[in-house]
Amino acid sequence: MIKDVKLNVEGLSCPDCSKKIEQALASQEGVKEAKVLFTTGVAKVKFDDGVIGLDKIKSVIKSFGFNVSD
Repeated sequence: MIKDVKLNVEGLSCPDCSKKIEQALASQEGVKEAKVLFTTGVAKVKFDDGVIGLDKIKSVIKSFGFNVSD
């Protein structure tokens, strides 16, 4: 099932970091669309939860050193 989520990314203030997170999320199997807005610290992700889970999406963001919450 396709889901849309908005996640808060704490401490995100750099456009380059946003772009890197977007690219990493988009490269994950099951992610249909990813947009990370550094101005608001929000990541919008559309994904197939039959292929990838929300925990994996969060771990990709955390791998860049940011905390993430729903």
